[in-house]
Amino acid sequence: MAQTGVSRSAQNVALVRAHLTWLGVVDDPYARQMLTPDRRRAAAALRLPGLRRLRLPGLAGLAARTLFFDTFVNEALDGGVRQVVIVGAGYDSRAWRLARPGVTFFEIDRPATQHDKRAKAPQGGPVYVPADVTDPQLDAKLREAGFQADEPTAFSLESLTAYLADEDVAALFARLADLAPAGSPLAVSFDNGFERQRSFSRFARAYYERAGEPWRFRLPSDDAASFLAESGWTMHSLLNLSDLATEHLTRTELAGTLDTTSFVVVARKQVRATTSHR
Repeated sequence: MAQTGVSRSAQNVALVRAHLTWLGVVDDPYARQMLTPDRRRAAAALRLPGLRRLRLPGLAGLAARTLFFDTFVNEALDGGVRQVVIVGAGYDSRAWRLARPGVTFFEIDRPATQHDKRAKAPQGGPVYVPADVTDPQLDAKLREAGFQADEPTAFSLESLTAYLADEDVAALFARLADLAPAGSPLAVSFDNGFERQRSFSRFARAYYERAGEPWRFRLPSDDAASFLAESGWTMHSLLNLSDLATEHLTRTELAGTLDTTSFVVVARKQVRATTSHR
């Protein structure tokens, strides 16, 4: 990943979450305080009279995705998981919003973004693991930070894979599978294909290209199960954005059908078959 400063994409996601919180669609009271001054001005502008009902491109999709990942983490914790690893965390606030006694959140991201986040975030929260997600030593750095390799763990990879090269995505899933005990859950968002997206998405792709965060990886939804299986994960469910909107946005002002260029997957670390010898 060529970009080395504070992630623009992570700041923009925080901006949208701050606006969605103001709209009452999601509940992220920490998003606004993590914004840079220019993003704070943008958040204030979005609250001006007449702009509340402006349907910003990507707004509903990000809302649905945020609520999906919130549900994933909560369900994992309900199931007894006591470690959560947020990969490519950006300005994620689940370590505060979804905190429970005895649960440790680990956040992996580049040092520059984490340094900026820690200056803005409240006390407590996650264990920060400053590392690029493509770092071959990622597993060792997690263990050094206190990660327990024998403890069932939930892994969250939200809006990350598109920014990685194909070989880096495969290597990342393999590293996480090596870390995770069998049965550990993982949730990840993927993009089907960039060329089919609407004009705004093409503009966004060009914007992030200039920012040093080009969109690279895409995965046809039909290939998701086999792709994950090659890295040690068994796909449990796959939902596109329209599915997420139906599940999470039906009773909000953002209800409606979304495009299907993005999707989310829930998978579990494969349980290896054992052979008994008599």
